[in-house]
Amino acid sequence: MGLATGAQGYWQQHVSYEIDVTLDHTTHRYTGKQVLTYTNHSPDVLTHVYYHLYYNAFRPESAMDVRSRWIADPDPRVSGRIHELKPEEQGYLHALSLKHDGKPVRFEENETILEVHLDKPIPPGGKAIFEMTFEGQVPLQIRRSGRTNAEGSDYSMSQWYPKLCEYDNRGWHPNPYIGREFHGVWGDFEVNITIDRSYTIGATGLLQNAAEIGKGFETPGMKMKLPAGQHLTWRWKANQVHDFVWGADPDYVHETMQVPNGPMLHFFYQNDPAYAENWKQLKEKTTKAFEDLSKRFGQYPYPQY
Repeated sequence: MGLATGAQGYWQQHVSYEIDVTLDHTTHRYTGKQVLTYTNHSPDVLTHVYYHLYYNAFRPESAMDVRSRWIADPDPRVSGRIHELKPEEQGYLHALSLKHDGKPVRFEENETILEVHLDKPIPPGGKAIFEMTFEGQVPLQIRRSGRTNAEGSDYSMSQWYPKLCEYDNRGWHPNPYIGREFHGVWGDFEVNITIDRSYTIGATGLLQNAAEIGKGFETPGMKMKLPAGQHLTWRWKANQVHDFVWGADPDYVHETMQVPNGPMLHFFYQNDPAYAENWKQLKEKTTKAFEDLSKRFGQYPYPQY
């Protein structure tokens, strides 16, 4: 995504993320490095940029917590629950260091928003490279993201990384996280996830090192080269998307089914014999649904789902 040609004067910003993250499943904490290439397609000079730090909402006295306890019609998933989280159950996400085009820049964390003061503005049509180190803790799942959810999955990882805020013809959108999110910049992602080798991961995009991972991603005749050690690094790549999410569990069954003239479907589910037949039927029904959708609305634009 970038400049659109169908509407005169229309523009979109563009991001390219390179993220390396390591998750410790015993503490539910992770550390990471991120290189973000940001292209300013707007007609404006940018003197600041902003990031979302969504996991900071999952701490007592956060804006989301306070709102959930005082508004008239709170989200029942949230109301009062954040306030009761123990320190090891809370979430957080912090930038540890940040450079703009190789030079350190000032940044300020205001709960779920990181404000970055640029010493060198980004001109119209210009590019900027931001290098960040960060750390986080995965919260007990209360809303869409977190760990140890009611369905039995260890990790449901959405909104887990420092995510650049959207800038459009209305300006920046550094909206604090109090209940709504997901307004993001379209772009490309290369994400390397290092985790205990007992885990199976499903994620946005295409796995680049199936021969080192296996776990149902290998293809017939593929020469496997599984690395030694207690951890595996999963290398993912996704183009023209506005976010990167992933899920992980040591008990996942991973199965696939190819849609004729369509995407490869990947299914990840808990290894429970009571539901095996349901998942078998879901694979067939999902394939038929994709075939019908392709006829009615056009081809699905990505190679896998």
